[in-house]
Amino acid sequence: MLEFEKKVLLSEPEYRFLKENRYRAGKTAVQVNHYYDTDDFALSGQGITCRIREKDGVCTATVKEHQQNWADCSVENSRRVKDRYDDLLFRNMKLRYQGSLETVRTIYFPHKGISVMLDKNSYLGTTDYELEIEYVRDAEAPARKELDGVIADLVRSRIAANEKMLRLRIGQGGNKSARFFRRKAETAAQRGGGGSAIRSE
Repeated sequence: MLEFEKKVLLSEPEYRFLKENRYRAGKTAVQVNHYYDTDDFALSGQGITCRIREKDGVCTATVKEHQQNWADCSVENSRRVKDRYDDLLFRNMKLRYQGSLETVRTIYFPHKGISVMLDKNSYLGTTDYELEIEYVRDAEAPARKELDGVIADLVRSRIAANEKMLRLRIGQGGNKSARFFRRKAETAAQRGGGGSAIRSE
């Protein structure tokens, strides 16, 4: 399955402003991603994510690969599994469980073919905030318009300093798994362990 998305890391004040204003009508739920990789995080280094996601009592295993040739695009292969330990989808890849990331997600549907996710992510002793806009290929124009509206709201409210700096952050924080494994590598390095470089897409 092809997935198109735009991502922006937010400050906590930006996150709270959007949650309490633009997306106050959104529905909130909790999900947990359980990540698998090799001991040296080789897959993450290639932009590949292997995870089992728990949400609403359902577990879904996914292998996700970011596409370098198409901006804001990834390819996913997913299947429902019995529990968080059922790694059948990628068992033959000889991976190990690496840890989990919990997301408190507010989701909003502003237009047909578009989902807006406002996320608070907690993992490995840290917390970050993120806006994701997922869309089908035919909805790229309204997805861009939605992102423009978010930026305008944050600048107008003076929560964000200026539009230019905010736009520079689009896509720069990397996806959740990249941030998770970057943090894990940093933690391992501080303890004198290993961990390879992680791609930020």
